[in-house]
Amino acid sequence: MNKYLRTAIVCSLALWGASTALAQSYPIKPVRIVVPYSAGGPVDALMRAMAPLLAEEWKQPVLIENKTGANEIIGADYVAKSPADGYTLLAATEAALTMSQHLYRKLPYDPERDLVPISRLVTLPMAFIVPKSSPANTMKEFVALAAANKDKPLTYGSTGAGGITHLPMAMFEHNERIKLLHVPYKGAANVVPDIIAGNIDAAVLAVPPIEQHVKAGTMKALAISASSRAKLLPGVPTFEEAGLKDIKASFIIGLVAPRGTPAQVVEKIAASTRRILLSADFRAKHVDAYSYIMSASTPAEFKDYLDKDRRLQSERVKISGAALD
Repeated sequence: MNKYLRTAIVCSLALWGASTALAQSYPIKPVRIVVPYSAGGPVDALMRAMAPLLAEEWKQPVLIENKTGANEIIGADYVAKSPADGYTLLAATEAALTMSQHLYRKLPYDPERDLVPISRLVTLPMAFIVPKSSPANTMKEFVALAAANKDKPLTYGSTGAGGITHLPMAMFEHNERIKLLHVPYKGAANVVPDIIAGNIDAAVLAVPPIEQHVKAGTMKALAISASSRAKLLPGVPTFEEAGLKDIKASFIIGLVAPRGTPAQVVEKIAASTRRILLSADFRAKHVDAYSYIMSASTPAEFKDYLDKDRRLQSERVKISGAALD
């Protein structure tokens, strides 16, 4: 055997052995999970529920650190520039992982190059909602109503231009060949009262915040954007059941690490999160209870999802014309 080839093989085996040993001993100190939102939201709540269980399995503290602002960019950039050792992770949504690269001309980090997929944890479906006073009781009736009001377009609220409640609605307009008027708000908490009051004609929002209002009859949910009905609103059909193309109005909570994090460490973290998510007790309390859709993906599955979603978000951004800088 050529001595150079032999040396290369020996070096490769040594690196593999060192990486394997690192994964077996990981973690040997506290692990931080950065959440790019303030405490209390869905991303924060899920990670705070998982943290003590990860700590129990790993025999090390797991700390949640909130780094908010700039549509998840601040938290994502912080993690992207952290040491690639598995001790600083990011829990984020499409905003940081697949959307911002199409909405901003320049980001301080590259989501494809600088962040390594660990696992898509859960998917949060959204509901298409209208005021209780709306004449539309089905999605097809809403489309017909919008088509009949070309001179005075129906309005829809979102939690901000270029966000997860705006781009799906832009796709909805495109799919159904209708024109709606976009009314951006600062958050879902501002959209809900205006839907109830009838000040706007529609919106798509996550299921948990609107469940009580739908059940109380103060607003109507016409469809769920998901492959199956939401457990919290079992009487509401999916878009496809309602006879329309699904607008994929949902968002994920995913876990990523800085580029260069050893593959064995990434796999170990992913395996730990899967065990927790798939446990019957955790799933009942923290997944099914909120109508989340279980993912618990492998790193390879998550990478495949992100690659496909980047293409979808690129198309949506072009259709919407949204730009955030």
